[in-house]
Amino acid sequence: MTTATAFLRIDDRLIHGQVIVGWLPEVRPDKLVVVNDKISEDFMRQELMALSVPPEVDLQFYATADITADAVSEKSFILVASPRDAWECLQKGIVPRRFNVGGMHSRDDKQEIFEALHVDANDRKYFELILKSGVNPVFQPTPQNEPMPLGDIL
Repeated sequence: MTTATAFLRIDDRLIHGQVIVGWLPEVRPDKLVVVNDKISEDFMRQELMALSVPPEVDLQFYATADITADAVSEKSFILVASPRDAWECLQKGIVPRRFNVGGMHSRDDKQEIFEALHVDANDRKYFELILKSGVNPVFQPTPQNEPMPLGDIL
């Protein structure tokens, strides 16, 4: 089974100001679904993230092994921390109408390919799989930024 969903965003900070103030009003989801193995087991971080989510938006957390196409709707906003997490969602039949790459920040093992976009070999591998699958993500940190096709900047 596949489910078309409104929006999938890669952002290694997951829920933070740009998502709440910028993207939620833009996407207007009924549900915010965070898919990440670490966060799915960290109830303290889940509680902290939940503090900033408006009450009219249902917030759910899943491990990559547990997410299914049935867990999302056409109006869902899926938030993942990495290209691997995004690939797992695609493999479960989740098809985003908009696939957004936001902040992937600097770490010792990552190379900067664009401002606020740092990748390692594993990230590149999953981005290549995503692109080869026919999905065309755009790099766009905020709704005010001009979207750039990810394939053009990798």
